[in-house]
Amino acid sequence: MVVSLGQEMNEVNGAQLAQLKQAAMSSPQKRARICLHRDHYEKVQEMVIAFCRDSYVRPHRHAGKSESFHMIEGELLLVLFSECGQVTRRTRLSPGECDGTFLCRLPGDVWHSVIPLSTFVIVHETTTGPFLKDTTEHALWCPDGSNAEEIAEFQAYMMR
Repeated sequence: MVVSLGQEMNEVNGAQLAQLKQAAMSSPQKRARICLHRDHYEKVQEMVIAFCRDSYVRPHRHAGKSESFHMIEGELLLVLFSECGQVTRRTRLSPGECDGTFLCRLPGDVWHSVIPLSTFVIVHETTTGPFLKDTTEHALWCPDGSNAEEIAEFQAYMMR
């Protein structure tokens, strides 16, 4: 689910985050987002994304685009991969008061995925625009998301 605020000035409050969590629970992908940008063509794309613990984000990369994650709530495992699908790095992200990494910026050509480690995760994501769906490349060496058993096995691999 995507909600676009697209106003001159956008504000996100606790009630909206609660609604976002509810929307994520109802979504087949177990995630939902509020878009702070006006449209897919803006140079900066900002979103507040809620993930449920059982959300699967297929490893992907964005050619020529940087991407930042700023944690708002929960705990998230960011996993980076080599070209052939070997895990090269794992970073736990959590809000600043948890004394861990709360902000991370990735270069554009890095294969990555995230695994929610808490019941809900809320992250502020910023990336370079415009958003063109065809520029997101999904890895072929991982489950496509259609088989729950394959996903569970792959996520266990990512967490090792």
